[in-house]
Amino acid sequence: MSQLLTPPAVPVAILNFFASQPDFPAVAGDISEEFQQRAQTSGPQAARRWYWHEAFRNASALTWRELMRTPVRTTLIAFGCFLAANLAIDLYAFLRYYPLPALSIFNDLRHKGLNYLVNFIAYVATGWIAGRLLRGREWAITLTFTVVSVCLVLPGMWFVFFETLNPFPPSWREFVIVGNLVRIGAFWLGSLGIRHLRIRQGRVIKPAPGAPRIAL
Repeated sequence: MSQLLTPPAVPVAILNFFASQPDFPAVAGDISEEFQQRAQTSGPQAARRWYWHEAFRNASALTWRELMRTPVRTTLIAFGCFLAANLAIDLYAFLRYYPLPALSIFNDLRHKGLNYLVNFIAYVATGWIAGRLLRGREWAITLTFTVVSVCLVLPGMWFVFFETLNPFPPSWREFVIVGNLVRIGAFWLGSLGIRHLRIRQGRVIKPAPGAPRIAL
């Protein structure tokens, strides 16, 4: 039985992630055309292996190009988002808990859960704003924000875990680790959510009309 040969779903999804880039239709068209040609000459399995390789190669090149389009502006926006979100969280904590001692907050499960939620909301919001400010470069701002966050947070974590003379309680250390993971994950959700919506409304890779049928 013959049927239309379609590229593997996962590498197609990887390439579609860059559908907002200006020359995406040309890149996708070239890859799809050669995929069909290789399927005819080398067989479906070889064509699929080639498609996986090309998807990752092009994704790396497109990622680098997206990062290099406006690196200074992207870094400044990432840094600004980090500061803005932390300022909002600190202001909430001050208004909500003052004059409670900071460490006592982390020992109360109700307070800790609420703080996780506030962190999540603040970073989803800043990620969404960053995605709006850098339309078409949401992936670049997400990666840059992650690098900026790690560079800013790691020194403080090193001090808390290894340099302080009075060890902090395990509940506080847990909050530091989990809280930072929640922050980065929430920012990814906010910024890449914008990208996902734009991709759904834009261009995606589809089988070419009239593509040859390959016997499987």
